[in-house]
Amino acid sequence: MRYQDEFKTWLLEEDRGEKTIQTYLSVMQMFVKWFEQTEGVEFDLKQVTPIHIHDYRSYLANNLEQKPATINKAIATLKTFFGWAVEAKHIGSSPAAKVKMKRVQKNQSPKWLSENEQNRLLVVMDTEKNEFKQARDRAIIYTILKSGLRAEEITDLKLNHIDLRQGTVTVYSGKGGKFRIVPMNDELKKVLKVWLVFRNESQKPAHKESQYMFVTERSGKMTVRALNYMLDVYLERCGLLERSVGGDKLEGQFSCHSLRHSFCHDLACKGVPIEQIKELAGHDSIQTTAIYVQASTHDLRKSVNKI
Repeated sequence: MRYQDEFKTWLLEEDRGEKTIQTYLSVMQMFVKWFEQTEGVEFDLKQVTPIHIHDYRSYLANNLEQKPATINKAIATLKTFFGWAVEAKHIGSSPAAKVKMKRVQKNQSPKWLSENEQNRLLVVMDTEKNEFKQARDRAIIYTILKSGLRAEEITDLKLNHIDLRQGTVTVYSGKGGKFRIVPMNDELKKVLKVWLVFRNESQKPAHKESQYMFVTERSGKMTVRALNYMLDVYLERCGLLERSVGGDKLEGQFSCHSLRHSFCHDLACKGVPIEQIKELAGHDSIQTTAIYVQASTHDLRKSVNKI
């Protein structure tokens, strides 16, 4: 990070402890990495807005499933960093200044797609006339629905992480080199084979030089922002996403993470043991996985009550 040394010097002058300083720098490196993956550009603190800070807080809560106390520490670090940047006259105002330090309430009822809604989403992809994009988008959505990958795991997926012969996807979490191996079902293998024909036959330099599974027409790696935008287009086309009069996506709508929730929920409804769901989803805590099991039990009870 460009300002790391200067920020570290300031922390030392403020008599912050060595452990505290290392924590601050680690949190900032994580934020910078998220910003660059999300925006697809090199980090520039002048380009960070309050929206980025709020989005990052949501990312920590929903994607990384961090505890509220951990999230608040990260936000506190961002407040300190951008406060220093203002003091050092690198920026005019802090984008983190008005972000409230309150307990983050994790959603105890994950939002997933029903079988009917999943079918609507899969069918609407036929409306994409560009064959390259249709094959890629279908492969992405199937991979999330059938393997439960997070958005950043999709964009970080490399060609050599896919083993069609063994029928597995190797998913690297980025947390200390941890990884998990997720088996593919026949549907997913079929869709990935179609996409790989387009992917491997492309003669575009950006594609030939890239090691990533999912590329855009002009880039060798899809960003998380591009992935979210792509999914929103399809969700809107099949009536599963609503926007305000101003065109903004309304709160509580389906997202990439909803597809991942659908994967976990579907496994729970099929009676897959909670320990196996935990491993397949890459959850750090079985408490997270338990939400889906409890929810599926509720669904089964409702079904029985209809008899």
